[in-house]
Amino acid sequence: MNLFPKKRLPAALLATHVPEVLASLPLDLFQTREAISTRGITSALYASPVLVIADLDNVIECGGISRAEMKTAFESMSADGVVVVTSKQFMDEPQRWTGEALMASGLRTGIRYMPPRVVLVTNYCGGVGKTTLALALARQFRRSSGLATALIEVGVGGSSLDARIGKHPSLYTVITQSESPQTWENVDVFPSDTWGADSLASDNRFQKALQDIIGQHTMTVFDTFPANPLWKYCIELATDVLVIAAPRADAIAQTETVMRLLAEETASLTPKPRIHLILNQVRTAGERIQMAGVSNAWVGYDERKAEALDGRLADSLLKLLYTGWKRRKNKKNKKAPKEDKA
Repeated sequence: MNLFPKKRLPAALLATHVPEVLASLPLDLFQTREAISTRGITSALYASPVLVIADLDNVIECGGISRAEMKTAFESMSADGVVVVTSKQFMDEPQRWTGEALMASGLRTGIRYMPPRVVLVTNYCGGVGKTTLALALARQFRRSSGLATALIEVGVGGSSLDARIGKHPSLYTVITQSESPQTWENVDVFPSDTWGADSLASDNRFQKALQDIIGQHTMTVFDTFPANPLWKYCIELATDVLVIAAPRADAIAQTETVMRLLAEETASLTPKPRIHLILNQVRTAGERIQMAGVSNAWVGYDERKAEALDGRLADSLLKLLYTGWKRRKNKKNKKAPKEDKA
């Protein structure tokens, strides 16, 4: 009698003739099911796979189950949270799809397989909550994943980060004077002001230092203002841009301006960063509805959470940045996760 049974691994279904797929799949994290026909695929679905790697054009049709019907079934499964990809898609980004499948099954370890993110939180308009959401995003990602996280300020005027979380060594002193960065909530923070940004823009050490910081962290969050002289370097490195708007006429007008700017500035970039419009400080259903179909996510107004820089404010943002985040199981951890640089 086994008093300590092994935990059942999530299932992966392979319906492909590409042998490299199996070699790229971590078999210590998945139990596998293989199929070469539509009937075999149907039988394997009883294992409730969280990952399906299938080349439907190459499977055998049999038992009255057509490829078209199988495709429809896969589309339905995908809508329910199952990761469904072709062998080419999987081999192009095996870690990404492995991570998304593990996260879809509720395993937080899936985050460790996800690609790094460089996130710009921005808008021209003040008072929409850029700094609050940037801090909440960095804090929530670090707390939930245990992975190395950085927050860099590229704003205007004095340091908003210093005003919110206390004074820390600036981006300028870290780069030019080799001062070590300090942490806030286990996040490496790099405050900056306009003077520091102007100085770094003409310093040939800046670009390499910025790339080094990004390379050392799984998520790097920039609290940015588009007119900052360092903006052009940040946008070239970004994987995602979160444009923060508020349900005010001036904020919406400024948001339209920055969205046009982003369309122009990212047109020649390869790969292009994903641009997400976030409606913040939503108090009523009417405020949310007025940007329905335009905004990608919204954050409800909660003054207490905003003042406390509560990481939960950023949950809707993390769903955009990491597919599968919303399907993670919300388990309370007694111990904080250990830091791990991916």
